[in-house]
Amino acid sequence: MLFNYTFAALLALTTFAFVTSITPGPNNIMLLHSGARFGFRPTVPHMLGISIGFSVMIFLCCIGIAAVVLRYPATDWLLKIIGSLYMLWLSYKLWRNGAMPAAIDMPSAAEQNHAQPFTFTQAALFQYVNPKAWMMALTVPAAYLPKTGSLWLNSAFATLLCMAINLPSIAVWARGGELLQNVLHKPRMAQFANAVIVLMTIYCAFSVWL
Repeated sequence: MLFNYTFAALLALTTFAFVTSITPGPNNIMLLHSGARFGFRPTVPHMLGISIGFSVMIFLCCIGIAAVVLRYPATDWLLKIIGSLYMLWLSYKLWRNGAMPAAIDMPSAAEQNHAQPFTFTQAALFQYVNPKAWMMALTVPAAYLPKTGSLWLNSAFATLLCMAINLPSIAVWARGGELLQNVLHKPRMAQFANAVIVLMTIYCAFSVWL
């Protein structure tokens, strides 16, 4: 037993963290796009921002925010509205920028210079308007946090375990986007891939209401 976690509890939390981190969602769709457009290395700050920002959210939820959010249902609606609007705005930006520079017909020099991957801070702050991130962070204390022992130690361990699983999981999407560069050198293929990414982003915006 580690920090009051049984083997079964550890296995359940590990499975939850992996499944929710590796499956499609706003973060992973954005990483796929960033990897395809900018490459894996320039996307690393984006990945770190997601993982660390999300981990801080989990820790805060474990030590008390979860109770506040769950107590006031209006908070959940507000998060969904903000998250959905942001994802719709993001889908518009992704459509304009394209998955690859070749996906845009003769972009201006200003447009090429303006396009850049998310910074660490931008990615970390995005977690707080990301409905999927809130769902995951609120579930950890509700379903996987031991009811005995030190709240701080149990919360810290759950946070570190989730971060250790989350970072390599989301890195798969950024790397996958970079691998797509091999087939996105043709404008038509780039436009097709970009359309798919945009549609997936729009789906993420509406899926929180399903």
